[in-house]
Amino acid sequence: MEITKLRQKLSGIKNQIGLVGGSINIQEIEGQKHNVNAHISPWTWNVEVNLRKGFNPLSTLRQRAYAKLKGINEDDGLEVLVTDVSLHEFAHWSLPHSSKKGCPYDLYNHDKILEEIKTALPEGKKNHAEYVANAFEDMIINPRVREYQGSASGQILFWDNEGHSLKQQGENSFTPFYEAFVKLNLHLFGDSLDKSLLKKHYSNDEKVDNAVRKTIEELSLPEDIQNTNQLFVKSQWPQMAQIFAKNLADLLEKTPRERLSAYSNPESGTPNQDSPQSGNGVSERMNTGKGKEEISLGRYESKEKQSSNIESFEQLNSLYRTLARSIPIEIENFSREQSLEIHPLNYRAFDSESDDARKIKPSKLVITSKGVEFAYPRDYLIIEAKSKTQRKSFPNFKMLILDNSGSMKLSPENDNNFGSTSFIPWGDNSKYHYALLGFYGIENFLQQQGIAQYINHGVSLFSSSTRQKEGNYSEIDEVRRYVLNPDWGGTTLDASQLKKSLEGRESFILSISDGEISNWNSEKSEIKSLLELETNHFAHLQIGEKTRFTKDLESWNLPVYYVSSGDDLSKLMVDITNKTYKKLSPH
Repeated sequence: MEITKLRQKLSGIKNQIGLVGGSINIQEIEGQKHNVNAHISPWTWNVEVNLRKGFNPLSTLRQRAYAKLKGINEDDGLEVLVTDVSLHEFAHWSLPHSSKKGCPYDLYNHDKILEEIKTALPEGKKNHAEYVANAFEDMIINPRVREYQGSASGQILFWDNEGHSLKQQGENSFTPFYEAFVKLNLHLFGDSLDKSLLKKHYSNDEKVDNAVRKTIEELSLPEDIQNTNQLFVKSQWPQMAQIFAKNLADLLEKTPRERLSAYSNPESGTPNQDSPQSGNGVSERMNTGKGKEEISLGRYESKEKQSSNIESFEQLNSLYRTLARSIPIEIENFSREQSLEIHPLNYRAFDSESDDARKIKPSKLVITSKGVEFAYPRDYLIIEAKSKTQRKSFPNFKMLILDNSGSMKLSPENDNNFGSTSFIPWGDNSKYHYALLGFYGIENFLQQQGIAQYINHGVSLFSSSTRQKEGNYSEIDEVRRYVLNPDWGGTTLDASQLKKSLEGRESFILSISDGEISNWNSEKSEIKSLLELETNHFAHLQIGEKTRFTKDLESWNLPVYYVSSGDDLSKLMVDITNKTYKKLSPH
């Protein structure tokens, strides 16, 4: 089939199933390692398909006989293969797009599947977890492709092609895991013709067949399934995946070298260096910031524990970045208003004594009593325009002084109703939780105002000791790591530590506490001298009642705000930041 017609066919299918938008690029490459290699962008749905020049999936007598019995024209073999394996990849998300029949469907489900597979695989085989997860997800969606379009012959031809590729490498049959994988798929949706074409690639090793039988039995997989609804009960996937991996784990003694589809990399997910990137975008998207946010939010909202696939800091950081976006922020950029002359409405004669010669329009002349003279613009069309202020006018350092004593684990009402701790260790109704929402909300605000990347960011955590961390915008994750690792000790504040950070530069400082500072009398003199510097712009938020600390701040005419609810704390932290930077913006 011509490349242009194949592109049109794929584009039509893509639109038909609801994946509107994105481009389709198909090209033939001389000497490409794989006959078919493809990639789907999980963000734009752009599809790239690379074909080895001259590749024909119906090149053998067996393949042509299979095609004839399946009603496939010999000239359409490539179309059938590329169409079916593309539908297969679309089905990882949903087929059609509105049906919710996709596996893993989203990153939250993929993460849970992957976690259970890692649990089931023995230590020496956990490096195959991604490949096994992809195989399990393929087993769920391949019958759906057959159900959706009435045939999956292109997928069968792809597997046959993988078998032939192995034979060219000196192998007589599929590797054990791959053979079991293909047999499980054919149990679910293959007919006698499909099985007959692929059986020449089988070893029929008893170990493989026993693993297949056991998996069919324990997962209650129906033969020749006609209605795939039972395969798409998402809550059952983690347990199903664990059984799948446990039963097939012994078959991984020999590393699979076959690709699960044209959109997957060979050798257990190891990137293929000899061809362009391939993949359905699931693993690719999972490793992005947005992917981690999706997984973390899904787990948090389901009141589940953190994923074992992602570092705890990454999950908490991703979750707080997501949750903080719900804090209302005044979007308008700091600006100054000025009058701009857009275009002259008319002209007069140039006056050499009072006019600016640079504004003369040489191409325009006026006739006066003195003769022909140069024209000079007058009566401009004027508009009032806003322009962003220069960022250099803002403090170049932002410091959050945050109480992380043991009492910050309590609720804003100072009781043990600190919320769920399944995902957030200190609870999602603790004072510390709301302070963190405010911390991330301030970051969101400064990013939206275009300020964050031009200043340094710091945090001073005070508990039984005071520890500090600061960095520029590229190092901000290290600052976040600090606040996500609280101490839960006493409540002391080391003025000498603050002095190291604040002296000698202009700073915006926001402090949060929920009680007395036990060593306040010994530290207040030095802290007073720091906070009263003109270069420091300070405000304090107190959760609860007045303390010696807040009374002293008020006596020094420094702003103190009292809050009693968590939501008020988070919102006020952002509001104070907004007002402070607005005040410092030149008008």
